[in-house]
Amino acid sequence: MNRIRLALHRLFRRPVITDPMRISTRRIPDGLLLDFEDYFTYVIETIADDEEILGLFLELVEDRGMARERKHDGWEPEHLLMEQLAERVGHEIPVRGESLRKLGKRMLSAAPKPKPKTAAVVSIPAQRRKGGAAA
Repeated sequence: MNRIRLALHRLFRRPVITDPMRISTRRIPDGLLLDFEDYFTYVIETIADDEEILGLFLELVEDRGMARERKHDGWEPEHLLMEQLAERVGHEIPVRGESLRKLGKRMLSAAPKPKPKTAAVVSIPAQRRKGGAAA
């Protein structure tokens, strides 16, 4: 059912950003989901189409497999491989101008509304009230 809702959402909801990559949003009860499907597709295609990047990815997969077998934490050289992949493929999507304004507006509309502040109620001791013991 979720896949059908997501497909319908993508068909009928206009994306917030269309250039350089489409970013859509979807409201959820406690916030907002950002849909980066175009970026995800770009990353997978870039890895598949570039032999050098594919080699880095396969090396990372092999290292993680060996780490599981040896109960190794996977830190070395996995982080270096991830850094190299991120540098080659990219890990940021530029959002500028009108697209930035639209995305900000959509995100603000999904933020929880602030609760109104109530004035602090100060209790006055009975002795100080008019007609009290001090009067």
